[in-house]
Amino acid sequence: MSTQAEVADAGARGRLVVHDRVFRRIAERAAATVAGRTGQATVWERLGGQRLPHASARVVGRHVRVEVTVGADGGRVLPDLAGAVRDAVARDVGGLTGFTVDRVDVRVAAVAPYRPAPEAEPLPGASRPVAPGVARKAGLLVALLLVGLGAAAIYDALVQGGVIDGQRLVEPLLERLDGLEPQSWMVPAGIAVAVAGLALIVAALWPRPRRSLPVSARTGVFATRGAVEELTVDSAAGHGGVLDASARARPRGVAVRVVTDGEPETPAEVRENVTTRLARLDQVPRVRVGARRKEER
Repeated sequence: MSTQAEVADAGARGRLVVHDRVFRRIAERAAATVAGRTGQATVWERLGGQRLPHASARVVGRHVRVEVTVGADGGRVLPDLAGAVRDAVARDVGGLTGFTVDRVDVRVAAVAPYRPAPEAEPLPGASRPVAPGVARKAGLLVALLLVGLGAAAIYDALVQGGVIDGQRLVEPLLERLDGLEPQSWMVPAGIAVAVAGLALIVAALWPRPRRSLPVSARTGVFATRGAVEELTVDSAAGHGGVLDASARARPRGVAVRVVTDGEPETPAEVRENVTTRLARLDQVPRVRVGARRKEER
């Protein structure tokens, strides 16, 4: 039995009866202006729920409490959506009926999958990751050399100030270099230093190696060589005739070594399984399988 609210009209005879269904309809219409209506069957409806938005009202005298169940589009911020629905329902119900809205409870029962607008372009794919280059090792050696020179200079400063006892390190070296005349060993030494400098320049400009393999995806997904090797070993070990397996991945090929029970068809079947497993890579690497039979003792 539904609850009825009676509003006395002081200016005319009779009475005005506002059915609680009116409150529900006003609340649903107000919620639909913010959250929209479900245009197709949702999980909520298939489970026996009402088409959203759905509202219920409890009227006591000239006060009303409303509960609204809505669905949300993908990508909407749910707290902001609930606040906007609450404000719209309280405004419309109170303004159209003249009742005091004490409380509006909002429940989000379904969230639609997020679908970007048709004109929206997907995010650009990530660039292929690269490994540290040769210049990192050269930079580490230069950094260690500078650290050693700095430590020697600090040591000489402490000796000069009398803080510690000892012999200086830098000053004797500078004295030996002072007044040094050209000698025969300087030519190969100069060549070696020049070659080392050129090697450092080449190491700094040399492209860093790319040790990952791109996966077929629009957003830039890459698999490391270690991951490819693990997938290869897992695929090879899943064969019934393989007793042990190992793999080595390269940018254009994967080498697989297996220990078999002696069946001649095993290497070809392993190659097919691994190739199928690695088909998601942008460029399927060439799979080479080396097999040996387990030695029986």
